[in-house]
Amino acid sequence: MPKTSWTIRTAALPDIDALVSLRAHLLDGASAESYASRTPEESRRWKAAYRQWLIQVLVGDERTRVVVGEQGGEVLACATGLIDLRPPAPDCLNGWCGWVQSVVVAPVCRRQGIAERLMRELMQWFAGRGVAKVLLETTPAAQALYRRLGFVLSQEDLLIFAGDRS
Repeated sequence: MPKTSWTIRTAALPDIDALVSLRAHLLDGASAESYASRTPEESRRWKAAYRQWLIQVLVGDERTRVVVGEQGGEVLACATGLIDLRPPAPDCLNGWCGWVQSVVVAPVCRRQGIAERLMRELMQWFAGRGVAKVLLETTPAAQALYRRLGFVLSQEDLLIFAGDRS
């Protein structure tokens, strides 16, 4: 896709189809991690649940922000920021902790700096809400981007209980 001007904005209800399609690159793609759908039925279920979740958060959830990158009127990139309240700790005295999820750029638009612009938008949003600690999961391919933005590798072992997915 030719390089043209990108617009960064908050996602809206008409963007839901594009957001589902973008997130499928993470959850249905050949390079998807252990959290990916394993069957067509699992893919159908997460897409339906994600649509419902988007409907809820895009109409005014103050602790969730989905930003999109738009080029020529088409949504081709997205990132999601979530804020949760945790017990205060030395590195997060107010307890407000941010999470970044689903940073996705359509394959034909990668390497144009749009993921970085989306991340900077989310980081400003977090800062404006008093969130000093932000976490994310990443892939090896995206680590350099996050390190450029100031993220460092955590020394914590993260364990995940996903329940029975059968």
